[in-house]
Amino acid sequence: MPKRSNDFQRLVYLVRVNLAAGATVTESKMMRDRQTKRYREVDVVIEGTVGSQRLVVSIECRDHKRVADVTWIDTMKSKHDRLDTHALLLASKRGFTQEARDVATKYGIELFTLEDVDTADIPALLAPHGSLWIKTATVTAQKVSVRVGKVDALEVETVATSPDNLLYLEDGSELCQLKELVDRLLQVERARTYLLSEGKEEHTWFELGWEPPADHEGRPLYMKKLEPAVLRPIECIRITGPCKVEVGRFGMRHGKLGEVHLAWGKTTIAGRNALAVATLDASRKTKLSVNFSGAA
Repeated sequence: MPKRSNDFQRLVYLVRVNLAAGATVTESKMMRDRQTKRYREVDVVIEGTVGSQRLVVSIECRDHKRVADVTWIDTMKSKHDRLDTHALLLASKRGFTQEARDVATKYGIELFTLEDVDTADIPALLAPHGSLWIKTATVTAQKVSVRVGKVDALEVETVATSPDNLLYLEDGSELCQLKELVDRLLQVERARTYLLSEGKEEHTWFELGWEPPADHEGRPLYMKKLEPAVLRPIECIRITGPCKVEVGRFGMRHGKLGEVHLAWGKTTIAGRNALAVATLDASRKTKLSVNFSGAA
């Protein structure tokens, strides 16, 4: 059965991810019904240990236009009585009736309501008058050129390459194919930081240079010339190709879920829906999480 989710469930999930230090938080987790032996979906499940005892806290979310009444409380109580739930929390975007609150209290079920409040009443979660943006850069290595150094009568030159060209160490041992090195180079922190900091939405082409290149131990790299047979030191590797830079702005809203202050917003980036949640807990600790559509 495909996992079901909605924005309110994702919001509650991210709030709990921020707050559940040391615990595992799972959205849309399937739990087995002890009576029917079938699996039931639970919106958010927090799993951890207290002392040596395993603890499972289940959260069910209701994103309806009307407030949650006692019927929903009874339904959830009956459902979780047959699951391995130690504590049950219910979150309703529109709130609860007074009867629902009274019954939940007697059952020992904690209730949460999402309260939209004026931003002036909320401590700054990101920065004073802050906003949140997300930026992605997608690149494709279309052309890779290598500049090799002077060896004997061979002068410095820039050579065209193919992905399966082999790279060598000084002792003549094979290191890897050029494609493998280029793939690793595009993933290193320095390259990602450069692309994200310098890339703009109008950019359609990128160029990265590595001079001089080396392996993970700092050893220089070589290419082999067949005629005459000789290793030539690589002075520079240059990668060029098309790129796509996208910037998405989260339209942030502010509110409270229980006693937790939060700011959240949505945007679309790289064709995927993204939800960001910043929380401020009772200890004044701030955390930010982002959830993309698809895997949580």
